Amino acid sequence: MRNLPRRTLAHSFRDAGRGVWRCICAERNMRVHVVACAYVVFFGYRVGLSRGEWACLLLAMGAVTGAEALNTAVERLCDFVEPRPDSRIGAVKDMAAGGVALCAFFAGIAGLAVFLRPALRQVVQEIFSAPLPGTAFVGSLLLAVLFVLYGPGGGRKG
Repeated sequence: MRNLPRRTLAHSFRDAGRGVWRCICAERNMRVHVVACAYVVFFGYRVGLSRGEWACLLLAMGAVTGAEALNTAVERLCDFVEPRPDSRIGAVKDMAAGGVALCAFFAGIAGLAVFLRPALRQVVQEIFSAPLPGTAFVGSLLLAVLFVLYGPGGGRKG
């Protein structure tokens, strides 16, 4: 066995970052999760969450985006192993997608438990009570929709 160059921790982080970026570029559902995370952070900052609430939301966001990345990897591997339609491969892909759906469902419940408070209503009223913040927020929603539909670079697949 020949000596391969030793991989550093930096190599591992670079590879992981590249994997995340590939998921964002290639998977619409990952972009949906990224946008949802961005709005959770935005509203969490505006509402003034406690450290415990932040911890809960960050864990939920990590679970959902991590599950989506793993689901993408499973789907890619399944397509490589068996490019033709196969009911067994379909079942595996459905189960992986079900894992993401479960994580997203319970993350949504956790988000409701954290955000359903009068302070959220007040933040929304502040955003839409003045033209500039309201317009900026609606603009961010439009940009988010374009990001989800087309991804980074206008739809290039990564």
